[in-house]
Amino acid sequence: MKPIRLRAIFLFVLTMLAIYSIAPTVIYFLQPLNVRNDDAEFKKHLPSWLPQKHIVLGLDLQGGVQLALGVSTEGAIENRLNRAAVEISRWSKDNNFSVENSYVAKDRMVVVVKLKEDQDEGSFYEALHKDFPYLVKIRKEAAGLEFGYSEKEKDRIKQSALEQAERVVRARVDAWGVSEPHIARRANGDILVQLPGFRNPQRAKELLGRTAQLKFKIVDDQFNGFASLKGKTHPEGITETTNGGQIAFNSENREALTAYLKALVPEDHQLLFAREQLGQGAKSHNRWTSYVVMAATEITGDDIQDAQMIPGTQMDPSPFVQLKMNNTGAKRFAEVTGENVHKRLAIVLDDVVEFAPQISERIPGGTAQIKLGGGRAYNDVMEEGNSLSMILKSGAIPATIQVLEERAVGASLGPELANQGIKGALLGLLAVFLFMLIYYRRPGLIACIALCMNAVFLLAVMAMFGFALTLPGIAAFVLSLGMAVDANVLINERIRFELREGLHPKKAVDHGFKRTLWTIIDGHVTTIIAAAILLETNASGPIRGFAVSLIIGLLISLFTSLTCSRFFFDLALLRVADKKIKAWLAGETALQSRNFHFSFLKYSRGICFGLILLSAAVIGTSFVRGGANFGVDFNGGTEMDITFAKDIEAEHIRKVAEEAKISGLSIQAIGGGQKQFLLRYEESKEPGNKAAQTVAASETFNAFKSGLLEKLKEYGPDIQQVGFVGPQVGKELRNQGMLSILYAILAVFLYIALRFDIRFAPGAMIKMFLDIFVLLGFYVFFWRSFDLVSVAALLTVVGYSLNDTVVVYDRIRENVTDHPRRTWAENINLALNETLSRTINTSLATGLSLVGILIFGTGQIWDFAMVMLIGIIIATLSSIFVASGFVLWMDNWRSAKESKQKLNSAMLSKGSK
Repeated sequence: MKPIRLRAIFLFVLTMLAIYSIAPTVIYFLQPLNVRNDDAEFKKHLPSWLPQKHIVLGLDLQGGVQLALGVSTEGAIENRLNRAAVEISRWSKDNNFSVENSYVAKDRMVVVVKLKEDQDEGSFYEALHKDFPYLVKIRKEAAGLEFGYSEKEKDRIKQSALEQAERVVRARVDAWGVSEPHIARRANGDILVQLPGFRNPQRAKELLGRTAQLKFKIVDDQFNGFASLKGKTHPEGITETTNGGQIAFNSENREALTAYLKALVPEDHQLLFAREQLGQGAKSHNRWTSYVVMAATEITGDDIQDAQMIPGTQMDPSPFVQLKMNNTGAKRFAEVTGENVHKRLAIVLDDVVEFAPQISERIPGGTAQIKLGGGRAYNDVMEEGNSLSMILKSGAIPATIQVLEERAVGASLGPELANQGIKGALLGLLAVFLFMLIYYRRPGLIACIALCMNAVFLLAVMAMFGFALTLPGIAAFVLSLGMAVDANVLINERIRFELREGLHPKKAVDHGFKRTLWTIIDGHVTTIIAAAILLETNASGPIRGFAVSLIIGLLISLFTSLTCSRFFFDLALLRVADKKIKAWLAGETALQSRNFHFSFLKYSRGICFGLILLSAAVIGTSFVRGGANFGVDFNGGTEMDITFAKDIEAEHIRKVAEEAKISGLSIQAIGGGQKQFLLRYEESKEPGNKAAQTVAASETFNAFKSGLLEKLKEYGPDIQQVGFVGPQVGKELRNQGMLSILYAILAVFLYIALRFDIRFAPGAMIKMFLDIFVLLGFYVFFWRSFDLVSVAALLTVVGYSLNDTVVVYDRIRENVTDHPRRTWAENINLALNETLSRTINTSLATGLSLVGILIFGTGQIWDFAMVMLIGIIIATLSSIFVASGFVLWMDNWRSAKESKQKLNSAMLSKGSK
């Protein structure tokens, strides 16, 4: 069998497998929304003989909620120490050691063990070390012996806490029944949760952001540490009350109450608060009442086997969550209740005292109750009880959890963006096809077939791995097709060049593929480097999705350009005998015999200085404006995209924000009218407890959201999209984004230096910096929001820009090798003229691939496409004039340096004689 037949069979089988793989995806998108969102229902419509994996719509195209959850691993160490303190107390009783107390000193993260006077310290420590080898003695203080964990053990606990937190979050989402959720632990330890199709971000935060750490502690009703405050004048908002046998205080400001009382509570006790909800709806708020309990945690949520919601009865209408403990927990519960009859047992959930009943007798059954109520509506209480029982059954997160990022896409916006993205991609693809067919004719048809195969193979890979199709993913899809066009343009232009040199068509095709092989590889590798760095240094889901799609698309582009296109050329030439027809098939026409002889280097200095001046103007403008217009990704805060059914004045929105106690609200009208606005504000940066700040920020947002929907109801408000990023996370993302760009430039610099010559690398690096600064002008001059998607756009332009430069550099290197007697200036100018038509055609074709997104896209994706279009123009200019000019300047500098060294050597040699 001939080799061309083997290739035909191979490509046919590969294409059929690809079509087979994307068949479920086609069926998926043909189903109505309710079937797509129900995995079990969709499988009924999917034939059993087809693959079960398919591409799904991502969060931004389907609508839904995305949360990034941060786990405080320090809290996990504290919880383990608490458990160790309880176990030491039990162990000492079982082994007849005289231990007066064992508790955790929270401020120092150590277990303090106070021995009685008759207990020998040496024998106690020897026995303790044998049974608790993971605890190390730190020091001896007046309060007692202090024990803690080694650094190795701390690292192990932290890693275990992250793994357990991910498992618990996954269990909660699975129990909730959300279709096609995505849960992953990112490199920085955060847990990314995406819930496509889910519409209630507040509910998601309540379910997933709740740590659900359950602890049972003994209330010390004999505590009199607050006696010195009795009857005195207290700070504003704090009032005196009683709590069992304790003097207690209450306030609506938990932080102020903590600051007032904390210093009076000794290390072996703990200050906690019970919560009472006052008011209803958006006007509701909490009142906190102090409790002083023993520091030791007697029982934890790890001992809970089951939790069940029990409705209220006629005798007691308050519903409650009934807890059933496992065998170990039941035994310990019986011991604790038996030892503390007539004392109160505080049931503490996430450091809030939910219930503190008095122990009337030993309880052997291992059951307990958490009463619900607190002045709220019955339905709200029942909903909370059901959520709480589900959370407790799925397990507690081993440490405090914080919502670091929150993004929500409305039900109407997601499908609209999907429609825009798909229309844009198809229109761009059609424009590229028309250009290739009109300009290259038969070779253009071959390129179009290869591009279609490229699209089918890319979709097949995405389907096989179950990838989600996101808006940045569509942009990556379009861009990878643009790069595939570039490879085909390179091949076609080289074939035309070889035909003009007088080669036989078959030889011209052969040379065209061989001599562009490494040029195409180099061009793709530079873009892959930028995408890989973007993937490695960014934790954001959409950005990672963009990078993955781009890398896969580029790898497939390499295959289709070098394998599929070559097969179709060979097939076309195989069946035609006449030389003229073969030449026509290879792309030669009478009009394409002309050569360009333009002196590009003559203008390189002027163009370079022009780009430097433009970059300086961008930097100067940013200084005058106080920096760039950073989005919430980089600044932190809350961002909301809201539309109205009819025109509305911005002052109405600002008034609602003031009533919700939001200051510094930025209101930006988008879409050229007064119906759509981008609202942005930063969270309060006052010092305080992070968890409390998160709760306060959530309450503020809910009040603002309710105000917009209720008070502006006559204008028909519709919240399209919401994003929240914590200030610290925003700062980290900003640093991350800047480092991504820097790492990409350095990596490409090294690649160019290794693949070519050190004379080529500085020009490539300088042109990249100039490209980036000019592109930043789009964000600075037009005050567009700069965020992670913007970083992706800049890095993509860096990759594309280097692709342009590599093509020119490759031809320069070839000319220097083939024509060593010519000067470098002559070889560079010749290379630029020889590659000019390729440069123009590639830029035009890649620009055409973005036309659809520019017409149909909005918001971030439109900005992305516009930056790419500007980047293509700037990259073309800088590749021709700046990068090439610096190669000549570097060669002149090197030659001057060598001449000077030779002259010095000659003078030294002459002097020695």
